[in-house]
Amino acid sequence: MRKDLLASSLKAVRDGKQSQPIEGDTKARKPAGILDVQKGLDQLSSGAPRHIAPALIADSAIKDRFDITDGLEDLITSIRASGQRLPVLLRRTKDGPLPYEVVYGRRRIEACRQIGIDVQAYISEMDDREALISQGLENAARLQRSFIEQAVYADRLLRHGFSRDEIMEILAVDKTTISRMLGVVSAIPSAVIEAIGPAHDSGRRPWQSLRDAIQEQPSLDEQALMAFIEPARASNDRLLAVLKALSSKPAAESAAEPVKRTLPGGVHIERGTRRLTVRCSGSDAAGFSEFLDTQIDRLFAEFHASRFETGR
Repeated sequence: MRKDLLASSLKAVRDGKQSQPIEGDTKARKPAGILDVQKGLDQLSSGAPRHIAPALIADSAIKDRFDITDGLEDLITSIRASGQRLPVLLRRTKDGPLPYEVVYGRRRIEACRQIGIDVQAYISEMDDREALISQGLENAARLQRSFIEQAVYADRLLRHGFSRDEIMEILAVDKTTISRMLGVVSAIPSAVIEAIGPAHDSGRRPWQSLRDAIQEQPSLDEQALMAFIEPARASNDRLLAVLKALSSKPAAESAAEPVKRTLPGGVHIERGTRRLTVRCSGSDAAGFSEFLDTQIDRLFAEFHASRFETGR
């Protein structure tokens, strides 16, 4: 099993230590900033890509997409017809079982793997910080990640030791956006996010609405939320269906039917949950309403006394 290069590199960054020198370099390098990495990528892309067998490429330490098979058939068809027009970026590994690790371009690598052809790739000597910055830059430029994919990616960077300022730099977003992203991911169970999927047609608002709905109903556990998700539907529809299920209030209980009865002499009583109606229509009931009015205070006092005695 290869060592956790990411954790050790991030610890060095947090401790203020210098990055390990690349092979052939006699001086240690300072942790690279976003402009340094961008400049290096520009220089790298000006050269010719190499052909690398997919079997020689390990996956990246932090996944930047939910599902690389999403839209993969279209990509395979395009590469079959026109070839791989956009090279991927790999970095050399020293301690892993495979000589290369993907920085970005996982879908293109998988498409080439299924077709059975080599991958066109730029190869660089990169530490983990530079690799993650490059990964963030490429995906931000190509606009391939949905809001929730970006949010989950930010959360993974945070869990791997990156500060919020570093994540803002990698993803090219501001403090408000990072707070919104991390707030959504912290409130919605990860299993629910994965089951819903990337929801590319939805921005941040539906996810924030889902966060709010979950926070307003703390009794809903992960299992209850998962029951609202219909796997057969498209990702965006799954998100909207969960929102609809959480926002729809249960139908109000129908009011109990009023109890009606008629006393001898033409006294008609209609009693509901919160209302009592007495109508006097017969000659024998003449004056009963006035009599009842004089007794109301006593009856109400007896009612309260009975509730006190019974402890209700």
